[in-house]
Amino acid sequence: MCYADTVTNDDGTATAFCCCGWSADHATPDAADADAERHQTAADATESPLAA
Repeated sequence: MCYADTVTNDDGTATAFCCCGWSADHATPDAADADAERHQTAADATESPLAA
């Protein structure tokens, strides 16, 4: 499972990042938030349930 988050940089840009190693730079914090949410949701959708 991915846990994405964001950080706002000193210059006003923002970086979305995840515990899996993914990251992406964005011009605004809102864009980074949206991308982080997209990444986390996409990762959740691709996980397969464990067999019982």
